[in-house]
Amino acid sequence: MATANQLRLRPADNGRALTLDEFREADEEEGHRYELARGVLEVTEVPNDRHGEVVCNHYQALAQYRLIHPGAIHRFGGASEFRLWIPAMISGRNPDVAVVLRNAPKDVRGRRVPALAVEVVSAGGETRDYVTKREEYLVFGLFEYWVVDPEAKIVTVLLRDGGSWVERVYKDDQPVESLVLPGFGVTVAELLAVNEEEDGASA
Repeated sequence: MATANQLRLRPADNGRALTLDEFREADEEEGHRYELARGVLEVTEVPNDRHGEVVCNHYQALAQYRLIHPGAIHRFGGASEFRLWIPAMISGRNPDVAVVLRNAPKDVRGRRVPALAVEVVSAGGETRDYVTKREEYLVFGLFEYWVVDPEAKIVTVLLRDGGSWVERVYKDDQPVESLVLPGFGVTVAELLAVNEEEDGASA
């Protein structure tokens, strides 16, 4: 609950300049997603059902991987559970999916740091996911970043190589290969599968 003097962020604040501390301490009106991008507030709609189904597919695949490879994953979760702070770029991001490995180092708040983040591209968010977050997540220190694009029907896997990314693109029935999750092997088609009948009915 917001205090009397606490900044409360609303959709109308989209584009507002904020410091990292202001953003960190602010209260947020529910119903939208709030991220800080290079010192500017980005307010976006809560993702639609199709986007959510793709995120759920990743949860299912990660849960199965965790069962088959006990001891590999400490935890995984979504945007409501992870905010990646990038002080050098005045950014705070909520990835669609993040994965924390066993024995991962802790940040200054005592929380284990994710090694892998996944963003599912929404219409209009292509530059944000393919370009802006690509740069920010490298600075944050992720070992791996996946850009999952339901429209293009591809998964772009970015693998850290020192201070840069090595890019691999997967499509169709190709299994997605991961360095931080060896043996992952779920196909692009499986990760992007949605219930077309329900999707069409709700359009």
